[in-house]
Amino acid sequence: MAGVTVKQVTKSFGPINVLEKLDLDIQDGEFVVLVGPSGCGKTTLLRMIAGLEPVSDGNILIGARDVTWAAPKDRDIAMVFQSYALYPHMTAAENMSFGLKLNKLPKKEIETRVAEAARMLKIEHLLSRKPRELSGGQRQRVAMGRAIVRRPVLYLFDEPLSNLDAQLRTSMRTEIKRMHLAEKKTVIYVTHDQIEALTLADRIVAMNRGEIQQIGTPDDLYNRPASIFVASFIGSPGMSFLTGEITPASSAKGQIFINTERGKEALSLPPLWTKGLPVEETPVLVGLRPEALTYDPEGAGFGLDIMVNVIEPCGAEVYVIGEVAGREITARCTPGKVPPLGAPARFLIDPDQIHIFDANSERSLRP
Repeated sequence: MAGVTVKQVTKSFGPINVLEKLDLDIQDGEFVVLVGPSGCGKTTLLRMIAGLEPVSDGNILIGARDVTWAAPKDRDIAMVFQSYALYPHMTAAENMSFGLKLNKLPKKEIETRVAEAARMLKIEHLLSRKPRELSGGQRQRVAMGRAIVRRPVLYLFDEPLSNLDAQLRTSMRTEIKRMHLAEKKTVIYVTHDQIEALTLADRIVAMNRGEIQQIGTPDDLYNRPASIFVASFIGSPGMSFLTGEITPASSAKGQIFINTERGKEALSLPPLWTKGLPVEETPVLVGLRPEALTYDPEGAGFGLDIMVNVIEPCGAEVYVIGEVAGREITARCTPGKVPPLGAPARFLIDPDQIHIFDANSERSLRP
């Protein structure tokens, strides 16, 4: 078992730096998810840790060993790719054991490892089948089994569930989480799916444009996002933003002004925010997650009149998509308590779920 340390790592393709002076510490036995949109650099970072992509500058350590220039076979890692990469002429058992045979492990040891991995992944009855006889989820289990039998110190997953349908993705997330709990090995997992990140990770590394925007637990990134990017990317649906401003007078009173259909309306903030507000005039974006808004036409307290444009039923909840002062906003309702479509509706704001970001730097003003 071993942690991973990335020290001031830079990756360049010609004159273009796709990653620059990146620092990241992953603890032994931790499940860390690299998440971000396509092109943010997450897969490039994973491939450098695996040794499949050379580092332009900096160092990568696995445990206490510097592996910056070590070959992939010498890093004691196992990688699961987006494509299953199974040999079509081999059975599931032969695919899982192939690497062990190349390393000349005793036959009995190979059989034991394959049987243990198959039992963990619930594919004992599939070992004699070839890939063409397996479903997508079963093939992915075989690919995971091939990694597990190696008993590496580090597992790397590169968007392993992208080719699966929604139901299989859910079940495979459970299998991957179960594997980590059983193995207690370090896992680095790359995905663009924030639901996978929230459900799997001990810690999430949110990346954008080659930079790390925030590192923290799923709760940290969802409830205390450090930037507008993290707030909008993490969560489904993402956070909505209204324009506003802070003035010296409103800051002294612990208030901000929000732009609404009625003009600028003062919103008093909870004590948490009073120490973090700037004392000079500052344009801000007020972030609200769907659950921060409650449809209550008769309710007292600060609220917004939202022009309801779209209603999306989602089973146990209903999402209302509307508009406030030209900005799109999403609220969550319960079935049976939904505003009429095409008309303004009153929604109360939970002040404890307000997020405020500097409109220029796009960073959170949370103290």
